[in-house]
Amino acid sequence: MKKKVLLHICCAPCSASAVKMLREEYEISFYWHNPNIYDKEEHDKRRDAAKEYAESLNVNFFEEDSFVYDYDKWRAGAGENCGFCYDIRLSKAAEFAKNNGFDFFSTSLLSSPYQKHELIKQTGREHAKNNAVEFLYMDFRPAFYEGKNSLRREGYYIQKYCGCARSYKERFACDEKK
Repeated sequence: MKKKVLLHICCAPCSASAVKMLREEYEISFYWHNPNIYDKEEHDKRRDAAKEYAESLNVNFFEEDSFVYDYDKWRAGAGENCGFCYDIRLSKAAEFAKNNGFDFFSTSLLSSPYQKHELIKQTGREHAKNNAVEFLYMDFRPAFYEGKNSLRREGYYIQKYCGCARSYKERFACDEKK
């Protein structure tokens, strides 16, 4: 019997490489909790694409029940800080994994070449310890572009920035300079 991993997902494109690398060895379920995503329309597009991808894979999709989209509230606590962003999402994932009988939890954030892997790993391990559930660290980056491009070919929504307002501004400021 395969061990169960709860995969916190930030978006469908990043989850594709994680799924590719985990699927043979683990039973995967998706977990959506991303109060960092700016703005509500963007948040909903990413969530809906992630749900659709989960359905196509026949993978369970869990969405944080207590989550009500409130980006301003999130931003007030985070100050748009990556460490806070990882912390708030991985703490909820670890808690959910523990309370629902998962052997491990991980995150599709580990797929992106743009994320801070050491900080994610450290944060995941801290929450694993606090919740008596294991954090599964794997570097999903080698399959990132293959996974993202496969979903692009299938017509899934592919976002243009990490998620927070700061990354939105940085991304589109770069476009304006060209």
